Amino acid sequence: MGLRDRQWDGYYPGHRDHLQDVFIPALESSIQYDRITGDFSSAVFSIFANGLETFVDNGGVVRIMTGVELFEEDVDAIERGQADDVLVDAINWDAVQDGHSDAVLEALAWLVAEGYLEFKLGAVRDEDGNVRGNEYGAWHQKMAVFTDTDGDSISIVGSPNESFKALRRNRESISVNRNWVANADEEWDEQRRVASHREEFEQLWRDNAPDSIVIELPEAIEQDLLQYKPASEPDWEAVVAEINEEFRGNEDADSDGELPDPYDYQQQAIDRFKENGNRILLEHATGAGKTWTSLFATRDIADTDSVVIVLAPTTDLVEQWDSRDNVGQFFPESRVIRCVGENPSWRKLLYQALVSEQSAALVAVSTMHPTTMRDLFDIVEDHTAPRERILIADEVHNMGAEQRREALSGFNAAGGRLGLSATPERDDEGDQFIESYFGSVRDVITLEEAIHDYEVLSEYRYYIHVVSLTGYERDEYLKLSQQIMNMYQKNRDYDDQPLLETADQHQPLRGKIMKRANIAKEAAAKDPIVADVIDDVGEKTMVFCNTRAHARRIKRAIDENSTRRVGLFFGNLSSEDRDNFREDFENGTIDTLASIDVLTEGVDVPECDSAILVANSLSEREAVQRRGRVLRKSGDGRKAVIHDFVTLPVPRELLESSDAKLSGYEIGLIKKEINRVRRMNEEAYNWEYNDLTLIRLQNALAMYQ
Repeated sequence: MGLRDRQWDGYYPGHRDHLQDVFIPALESSIQYDRITGDFSSAVFSIFANGLETFVDNGGVVRIMTGVELFEEDVDAIERGQADDVLVDAINWDAVQDGHSDAVLEALAWLVAEGYLEFKLGAVRDEDGNVRGNEYGAWHQKMAVFTDTDGDSISIVGSPNESFKALRRNRESISVNRNWVANADEEWDEQRRVASHREEFEQLWRDNAPDSIVIELPEAIEQDLLQYKPASEPDWEAVVAEINEEFRGNEDADSDGELPDPYDYQQQAIDRFKENGNRILLEHATGAGKTWTSLFATRDIADTDSVVIVLAPTTDLVEQWDSRDNVGQFFPESRVIRCVGENPSWRKLLYQALVSEQSAALVAVSTMHPTTMRDLFDIVEDHTAPRERILIADEVHNMGAEQRREALSGFNAAGGRLGLSATPERDDEGDQFIESYFGSVRDVITLEEAIHDYEVLSEYRYYIHVVSLTGYERDEYLKLSQQIMNMYQKNRDYDDQPLLETADQHQPLRGKIMKRANIAKEAAAKDPIVADVIDDVGEKTMVFCNTRAHARRIKRAIDENSTRRVGLFFGNLSSEDRDNFREDFENGTIDTLASIDVLTEGVDVPECDSAILVANSLSEREAVQRRGRVLRKSGDGRKAVIHDFVTLPVPRELLESSDAKLSGYEIGLIKKEINRVRRMNEEAYNWEYNDLTLIRLQNALAMYQ
């Protein structure tokens, strides 16, 4: 029976059984299954078993593109299959269907080895063309195309991933298109949709899409793109036995709490905003309440016909803005539309909201992806007047990037413009654009003012630990430095082109720079110091790490030397998981969170009284933002505690003896470390004590310059 012989609906809502109604019948009728999925788990084979067995018997081939985060066991199975190192001659489909984990993993390896399954990994690129991990933006697309022996195809688009949870536990919806249904009178018929979906799949599979990278598993491992999921996969043997679930949505309830009045400094900023024709740059220290200041101001000027657009650089921040604690409190009666790539229907929802009668301001919260912004602006411009548009740009320095400012420059938000950032300067042409668009008036709240004048942030003690690279780490640092210089000289466009500008245009060079930076960030000498200070640092501690593997390494060091209860807090956690972490952190079930750069830009993390900056950033902006994560005012008035590291290429004693043989690269490293720590020390309660250490290091460095 071919695909054309079966009955397909156009839309399958969340209460339908997508497996029995769509996926398994499609597999049984097809010889090719092409799948783009944000998430993958081999456990999906246990529920696909019936249709997949027939599919394999028919000689079918599956091509899967998934994100770079996988379970370690699945990676091992795929690698064994690619190496033809399988343990079975044929799949035990009964064992697979029952959910036996060994059988499922062996089925994955066998399918790869026999050529029935081809596997590639996808990751997104930023607007500068650089490959980024899930902490920046997730590979979150979901699409499937089935093709039978007659060349007939159906395409499926919707929310489910290629995982057991998505297809059996979650509430998901899908739409089905048939390539044999054409209607010339329709602007966009099913046949053209299938063709478009197939074209997009092939473009991605060949790695020809400009905003992404699609590569084989070995290359992803070599480029250090692969990320491992925590080893928390359920016991599928038990789960398969109870796969019937009742589905319910999880809509946030509206907040019924009463908003407090703005602080005096917030009200002053709001007044300045109105006096300046509803334009302002809020340059407030991290933790001083920029989000609420902007929402207080926006609420004051918004009418029922207003459209409030909030732009944020990451999906995590989009979720934070679109919550009952922020937009939900200030605009409880408003319709809020989340404009992100993972929700392709947002364009239709936004259009419908704009052409419908509004009883309250409409709110659209969007990422800063240039394509998303352009689509958002086009739809809003078609249905509103400039005076009805109010725009808030969070972490506004990101809007200075070339493609982002091109997208924003033509959008007239005459109703109001607010730019938010603790550190808005970029030191490039983007600064001029930001000031021209949001206005030259700035409301500045420094860290010193937030601590001492307005008392909204706590004082902090700052402790510096001087460590050095091991001999092996130093050799690697020098080797990479020479490779970086050679690649820079080969690829630069002009003699004095900045290194990072050259790297933005040449991904291999950028990769080498990041790999070198990781050596200092993950220096082995830091591990025992973290383990030594962790028991006395504070009651609720954030530990800033570099990568997930690094965070796990630091966790092991703490676990082996302390009774602290450590959790791993990563950027791609679901809102529910983040809420669970916060609850565990607040009630003391967990007292230490090891994390990566989710803590840098604005993400709403649990309140803590201390931090250890194991992987410190040479970027002043990131350093300042990380410091602000832990300076939230506590009720007991205690000072926050921050531990930081200065990483030297040689032992401190050798540096201060003037006998070290330092390369120019190493001198540059020391200089950057000193400058970063000096900035972090400026407002510390114990700055004078730390100054002695910094002066000694500065004097020692001067002997080599």
